[in-house]
Amino acid sequence: MTPLVAWKGVGYAALSVAMGAYFWHLAYEIRRGERVSGICGQVLSTLAVISWGLWLLERAQKGHGWPFVSAADLAIGVSFLMLLLYSVLSPFDRRAPAAGFPVTAIALILASYGLGQSQAVALATPVTSRGELVRDALNLSGASLLALAAAVDLGGRLYVHLQAQEHESNSTPSVPMVQAGLFCLAIGLAIDTWWLQKIGLGSTDDAQQAGIAIVWVAYFAALRLRTSRRWRGWPWTIALLIGLACILPALFNVPWLERVLGV
Repeated sequence: MTPLVAWKGVGYAALSVAMGAYFWHLAYEIRRGERVSGICGQVLSTLAVISWGLWLLERAQKGHGWPFVSAADLAIGVSFLMLLLYSVLSPFDRRAPAAGFPVTAIALILASYGLGQSQAVALATPVTSRGELVRDALNLSGASLLALAAAVDLGGRLYVHLQAQEHESNSTPSVPMVQAGLFCLAIGLAIDTWWLQKIGLGSTDDAQQAGIAIVWVAYFAALRLRTSRRWRGWPWTIALLIGLACILPALFNVPWLERVLGV
């Protein structure tokens, strides 16, 4: 148990300090053209990824290959995948340090929720079916991509504002991230409703499935509206943040979703 707690604590501490470094970069360094705090934030967020990766690996070994067994685990999993994707993609985008603060802030909020609830759940449980394993992995990937899209787009918007740029490129990495996230959620929803339910291995959370489907349609509509000029910029960023706030409760299966719809 001690190594688990140690890796978890190191990752959380590194992420907290990384968020502070990114905030300093966003508040003071961008206008001066400096990057010291931004680089420190990237190093610390990568350290958080490594620490949580080791922690989840040890959990997986004790949990028959799958450490995500509760809503708390899913929240931590989304944080981990967000940071992992950001660490991989950040070297290829000059605006990445500006996006670091929203990324680490969202990751820290989710991790705080997960770590705060993790004491009340079992360490790990056996995987009941491969179908459920694939569905949960797709839901995790989809949520992580949507969360990262919102954070990266917000960071890019702040970067443009702080640099006082009058024009910005219409291309943004948030669009392919949203498209990939919706694809993962669609396949996961299909597995849950058309495969697991038929063979009696899936849950009967009709409200959760309906919530995911509704939010999926809302994201798809936002993608279509973004082709209009007035839906670019801040309206698109706000739509991503609202969509993220709506999709996470459904994916984490919060208590009010644990019931069958009365239809």
